[in-house]
Order: sequence, then structure tokens, then C-alpha cells
Amino acid sequence: MLQLDIFTAFAICGGSAAMAAGLMRPGQGEDAELAAALRCGRDAFVVLAVSLTSVLALDWMPVPWAQALLTAGAVSGVAMMGWAVARLAGTPAPRWSPWWLPLGVSLAVAAVVPLGLAGMNIAVAVGLTLAASWVVWLGRHLAWRPRSANERLVGLAAVLMLASSLLRVGYLVGWSGPFGPTLMHMPAWLVTPFALLYGMLPVTFAMLFINTVNERLRQRLHERAMTDHLTGAMSRHALADGAQRIVGSVRRSGDELAVVMIDLDHFKTINDRHGHACGDAVLRHAALVLRRQLRTGTLLVRYGGEEFLALVPVDDLPAARRVAERMRLALEDAPWADVLGTPTKATASLGVALLGSDEDLERAISRADEALYRAKASGRNQVQVALLAA
Repeated sequence: MLQLDIFTAFAICGGSAAMAAGLMRPGQGEDAELAAALRCGRDAFVVLAVSLTSVLALDWMPVPWAQALLTAGAVSGVAMMGWAVARLAGTPAPRWSPWWLPLGVSLAVAAVVPLGLAGMNIAVAVGLTLAASWVVWLGRHLAWRPRSANERLVGLAAVLMLASSLLRVGYLVGWSGPFGPTLMHMPAWLVTPFALLYGMLPVTFAMLFINTVNERLRQRLHERAMTDHLTGAMSRHALADGAQRIVGSVRRSGDELAVVMIDLDHFKTINDRHGHACGDAVLRHAALVLRRQLRTGTLLVRYGGEEFLALVPVDDLPAARRVAERMRLALEDAPWADVLGTPTKATASLGVALLGSDEDLERAISRADEALYRAKASGRNQVQVALLAA
């Protein structure tokens, strides 16, 4: 049967923490919050690695102070992981630097040194329990309201650390016998399972953490590709995926789908008179105004330079026209003086078409575009409706 001594257990855990620190490189991607989470995790594992390998100092350092170094580093390293987990979970963490923890914990542990082996054994068990509780609390959303399997596993790994610490505290209750100098106070038959657990947990935790970070980065890159960076509307590149979902939804529900083309009137003149920066501000504000007129379940796409496309589930063609008219009026009545700095108003022409039961979306967009051109040709700042699909 595999049997590990306690010093080997510390060495395994220290080496595992060092490997975990090497895995958690903060320079992955451009996301500042995720990079900060990785940096906090790396720092926590560095502290753990240094403290757990400090058992080698038992041969030349006075035993109480070697134990104090081990205790302070282990408790500080676990607690510092709370900052990393909080950033990953989106939970508010303390504003002060986690590097204050080793100082505070070291002072507390130094005060316990005069209590001897009993005090140090109790300090490390209780300290790790409090630190693990802190991590679980800050990362509670990962275990109980995760957005992915990786997030749940990160949360469960923190819970497992807490459970093991509680088990060690439970074993101390009522104990009056001698305490060992290695601070791994537990029955001999539990040393090997705990050594394996603590040896695997840092690297496992780091890998799950990194998987979660990479998953978030992929999701944000996908969202960036799907979103027009200037207006916040969906990009034309993303139209195919979004349209497929909304078309399928309206056809299953029996609703109609209004295809609304929106083109800002005289946009080139705005650019020429006020500059492109002002033109960009007009586009951003127009997108904001349009989004406010659309309920959940609709799509707003920046289709071209100053052209937007809205896909809106409606009951019938008159309802589609009402939606378009509401958007037109909202744009006309928007506080453009705040955007342009002049009394100039920005208006829009709109073309509306209903998607036919057997019609593809491109054809419906083409019919809405034809209606839009009629609106512009008829004087702009109005809504024109396309004929029903044949």
C-alpha cells in the first residue's frame, strides 16, 4: 500500500504549488480583469510554494520559527487566492493589496509561537479553515451560480479545501495528546490521502482556473466579433447567426417578422459640417435611441455606414409600421443639440417589409431596402412599407 511520510507530503504540495504558479501567467489576452485574476492566483501559489518547501529549513532553523514560517505562508497563500477567485466570480474583494496578508498573518502567528507545538498545530488548522472559508465566500457564485462547468469545478475545488480543513479542525477537538512538529496533525492513516489531495489540488485548481479564464476570453472575443465596436449594435458579420435564431423563433410561434431598414438622412452633410468624430457620436446615439424602442427578442444590426437593420417580431403589417414609426419619431425627437452642439437635427428614413412564410431573409431585406429608397425619394424622414411577399 502506498504510504507517504509527512515531509514528502509537504514537498509534493510545495512542488505542486510551484507548478501552479508557473501555469498561471497573467499575460493571457487583453482583458485586464482576467489578467489580474491570474496574477493574484500566481502570487498566492508562489507564497504557498515558498512556505511548504520551508520544511527543509527544519534542519538549521529553530523549530518554532520554521513552523511559524510554514504556518504563516500556508495560511496567507490560501487566503490570497481569495482575490483571484473574487475577480473570476465577479464578487467585490477588498480594495487593499493581498500582499498585506502575509504581514498580518505573520504577526498573528508570531504571537502564537510561545504557545509551543499545541498552539502552532491549532493555529495552522484554524488559520487554513478561516482562509479557505474566505476563498469559498468570495467565490460563492462559482459553486452555486456558475456560468460553466469549469466555473463550478473551481468553486468545488475551493469547497474541497475548506472541507479538508474542517476535518482537521474536527480532529483537534478534544485532543489532549502530544502534537507533532510537522503540523500535519491527523491520524496516520489519513496522511497519505491528505498528501495526495494537497499535492494534486494546487495544479488541478490552477488548470481549472486557466480553463475558466480561457473560456471567458473566447466568449469575449466572440462577443467582440459579433458587436459593432462603434455603436454597440450587432455587426453585419453576426447577422446570419442572430437572424437564424429569430426567424426560427417567430415561425415556431406563428408571429410575423418585420424587417426594418433605417438610414440616417443627410449623414454625409453631418460628417462634412461637424467632422467625423461628431458623425461617430451621431451613430452611437442613434443606435442607443433605436435600442430603447425595441423590446427583448429583437435584433438591431449596423448594416452599413449610417444604415441599421432591425428584425422585430410583430403581429401583422400595421404593427410593423407602428414600430418603424415609433423609431422614426424617437430619432427625430432625440436631443441632438447635446450631441452635435448645434440646433441641427438628425432624422432617418425607414423601409419596412414582412418576411414571407417561404421567403428567405435576404429577399425580405431587399424589399425593405426598396421601401427605404422610396422613403428617401419622397422627401426623407418617413416610413414606407413594401408590398407583401408573393
